[in-house]
Amino acid sequence: MSINLVQAVNSAFSDNIAEQLSQQFGIPAQIVRQVAARVAPGLVASLMDRSTLVPGSQSVFSVIMQPETDAHMVEQLARLLSTTGGLKQLETVGHSLATIATGRRIDALTDTVSAETGVPTQATSSLAGIVAAVLFGVLKRHFLLAQWSVAQLPRLLRDQVPEISASMSNAVASSIGVGNTEGFTGSIVTRLDAAASSLAQRGNSETAVAAAAEPSMKTAAQATPPAAPAQPSAQTLRPPVRKRAPQRSNKWVWVLFAVLAAVLAAVYYRGFARGNTIDLSAAPATQPVENAVPPAASAVSLDAQPVDAAPEAASAPVSASASTPASASTPASAPTAAALPASAPAASSADAKDAQLLFNVSASGSPVIQATVGTEAEKTQLTDALTSRFGKGYTANVAVVPGTRPANWLARLNDFAPLMTVPGAEAKLTGFKVEVSGAAADSKLGWVDRLKASLGGMFQVSSFDADSVVAGATRSFQDAIKTLLAANDSCAGDKLTRALDLQVVNFARASAQVPDSANATLGETAKLLKNCAAKGSMVNLEVAGYSDSQGTASAKLEVSKERAQAVRGFLVRAGVPPQSLTAAGYGDANPVADNETASGRFANRRIAFVVKKG
Repeated sequence: MSINLVQAVNSAFSDNIAEQLSQQFGIPAQIVRQVAARVAPGLVASLMDRSTLVPGSQSVFSVIMQPETDAHMVEQLARLLSTTGGLKQLETVGHSLATIATGRRIDALTDTVSAETGVPTQATSSLAGIVAAVLFGVLKRHFLLAQWSVAQLPRLLRDQVPEISASMSNAVASSIGVGNTEGFTGSIVTRLDAAASSLAQRGNSETAVAAAAEPSMKTAAQATPPAAPAQPSAQTLRPPVRKRAPQRSNKWVWVLFAVLAAVLAAVYYRGFARGNTIDLSAAPATQPVENAVPPAASAVSLDAQPVDAAPEAASAPVSASASTPASASTPASAPTAAALPASAPAASSADAKDAQLLFNVSASGSPVIQATVGTEAEKTQLTDALTSRFGKGYTANVAVVPGTRPANWLARLNDFAPLMTVPGAEAKLTGFKVEVSGAAADSKLGWVDRLKASLGGMFQVSSFDADSVVAGATRSFQDAIKTLLAANDSCAGDKLTRALDLQVVNFARASAQVPDSANATLGETAKLLKNCAAKGSMVNLEVAGYSDSQGTASAKLEVSKERAQAVRGFLVRAGVPPQSLTAAGYGDANPVADNETASGRFANRRIAFVVKKG
């Protein structure tokens, strides 16, 4: 007896359930179901990958069978979603079960699904927790009805390969660390079969041990003096039932696994949930969670000097801004349940924000650091580590914002210390994401590869390259223009501006000269606008210029105005009716990204086209 897990989860998100969630999160019910349909294959594939080894199968099975997993989840879903408390509790339990079963948090998965569906990250994270709770409820119900043991888990997951192949995107596959969908589904069958075979051999060994014990049991029975004869009864005619010791032992093994899983769940969600326990009508673990946190996780040091590190920076002022005090916290050294802090601030997965660290290095090699953490203890650990490494040769502004998730990067500062001395280097660490820019993004220096190697896959490391972004934007613009021209309403204002805004005019720093890289796209823009005017459908547009946050207010306003005028001048010289175009500069108003990284500043330095009515 098997089951299609992805379809079972999707079926649980009925029209009624999707509508409930739609009202809770303010997104269409159809989009809710799309999120569930993308999260579920990623979760199932993560379980498949974990279960390719016997310990992994045992871990997944213990989570499925533990008390926090509700076999009646599908039936109770509507009731739980009817209250805010039930919704938060469902999210919390789902994230806990998924983290313990897969061995990692599912943030990367939710970020990818958020990007694919356009749903905000916080809402996607909440929905992912609900999907996880439903998935494990479906699994537990199936195992109980089928009376299966751990030996059947790899074979059940093996049956999911066709569905995963059809429904999991390559982006989701990459986010859960299994490469791409085709490669994963092509190799996972053999690995799951091997795990199933190993579990079956273990089961056979236990049976053999029980069978070997039978002769001695018979001998002992023969040595017992016969009892006085009695009249046979229906009860004495029944064959004796042998109770085999290995089965009793196996039962206690799974009881132990369930207890351990409950303790891990309590440890994890002491820091991430609003309460200290997880409860869906099940008793929480009673073991103090503080005892389960490894004491070594609190040690953060930047003293270890790598061979390739740059010289120490000269002295610079040190400033650290404090915010509202919060409870002490121990930083996590890995995205696993056991290593997360036991005293992190209470916040639901939907409300909490990731701790953040940004740094840029001056020309003299002194790092300027901005950070947001959740507790005073984390702030102290960060400043102590920086002072130990750089002395007074750094500047730091550390804010404490209660409710912020634990700083996962805090225990890995030593991996970033060498980069903090490279002049012109920039980096932004948010949760488990790392974006490098400036000198750190220079492929010749190899910082991206070095960080990936030292972090061991724990963090997603990426770099910002303006040329690649411009090239990608150009392709998107050209595709949009082709689609627009194929339509009958190519001169409709809103559709027109959406296409035009895809192009990137990458002005040089402090320059208002249209760069050569924009000539082609602006030429196509001019051609399109001239055609509209020739057909009697002239569109009146404002060319709006924007800057990033760097510089004085007057300078930012002036450069944005000059750039808008330069683009208007280019289009007019190319034949666009001058009366149809105006130009205006708005400085750093209305940013579309943060100004803390090169990629954010790049996005904010933009030209936008706005339809002018009348």
